[in-house]
Amino acid sequence: MHDSRFAVATPLVIPFVIAQLIACGDAVTSRSSTAAAGGPWLGGSSNSGGAGSGSPDVGGASGVSPSPTQEGPVIPMGGLDTSGVTDEGAAGSASTPAAPNAAVDAGGGIDEPPAPEGCGVEPVTPNATQETRNVLCYLHSIYGNHILSGQEENNDDNAANYIQQTTGKYPAIRGFDINNGRAAAQCVDHWRQGGLCMFGYHMGLVGGDGYQGSQTATDVNQVITEGSALNQTFKARLDKTAVALQTVQDAGGVAILRLFHEAGDGCGWFWWGADPDRFVRLWRYTFNYMTATKGLRNIIWLVPLCGSPTPAFNPGKEFTDLGGADSYVGDGNYDALNGLFNRTVAALPDMPIALHECGPIPDPAALQATATKWLMFNVWTDNYPRPPSNSVDHLNAVYNSEYVLTRDELPAFTP
Repeated sequence: MHDSRFAVATPLVIPFVIAQLIACGDAVTSRSSTAAAGGPWLGGSSNSGGAGSGSPDVGGASGVSPSPTQEGPVIPMGGLDTSGVTDEGAAGSASTPAAPNAAVDAGGGIDEPPAPEGCGVEPVTPNATQETRNVLCYLHSIYGNHILSGQEENNDDNAANYIQQTTGKYPAIRGFDINNGRAAAQCVDHWRQGGLCMFGYHMGLVGGDGYQGSQTATDVNQVITEGSALNQTFKARLDKTAVALQTVQDAGGVAILRLFHEAGDGCGWFWWGADPDRFVRLWRYTFNYMTATKGLRNIIWLVPLCGSPTPAFNPGKEFTDLGGADSYVGDGNYDALNGLFNRTVAALPDMPIALHECGPIPDPAALQATATKWLMFNVWTDNYPRPPSNSVDHLNAVYNSEYVLTRDELPAFTP
């Protein structure tokens, strides 16, 4: 987030076994026909956002204050012990039954099943794990038929717990910043309880890591010039990211990665954001480093543009699984953001499109009425799930809508 801000026709209530996921070939390739067909992944105008809409990218626990237009401690390099993490990792959080995504090894290991037949889509990450392939197939299968609920967190579980206490549901996706020391452990916990995770990063190279550094002018050419001082710092930041994602991979989990968020036409508040050529080269360098150098196999790559997406910021289909944009419209404005959605589809075609950051959650009925097919919403941290951004009645209506998928409605992704 930028300076002023650091969510079916029939509900899916039974976690499908992975064999059913594999069997949904036609549903995975179709983005809109499943509801009419009654398949296993059921589903069924004005745009206030866009270039002028701000994103409150602000992090409470990280000490960052939000800004008027767009949207925190460090992962230990020795890895994380997540064995004692309980559901949502906080006292007072509701207990949850056994983890749909927790692999149970009763016989010395689980054989990896064959690739999903008929899915028609593969992750751009080379040699992706079976779980990563299953998740991406699932995302394609629901696209246009449902929207996934999502919630960004600070270095705590306050937002997710507020949502559960208010609506009785947990978000399907929880978002984390690599700078938050608990991010990897929180993700592993959420994955084990049946959820999905997304990671961003307010990456600073000049003047230190974190939110302030992410807004400090930085020479991207030097960042990706091998051996330069900035390049060495940049690779250290990517190494920190890799430690977090490796922790998730070791737990069998999948990470949606939305690095270098809020890039786009005129969106220059972060050092990576304003120049499309430099953004694309930075993205491709990062892709190669994380996959070839670090050997990660559990990444789904989401290009997270701002409210002014243009095709010049598209890194190419070989480097991209999902696209997205963000918008922070006024408190209580539950517009579908159809215009922003259509512009993002034009900028990043042939892939599911996510509302990767927002304040108010678009009204599910408006989304369906306007054919605004956001793959997910991801509400920012702090007070954004709460009034006045989202009223209690609206939050309840969203999380209990048949069109909105919550954690309890996701299938099992682990073989």
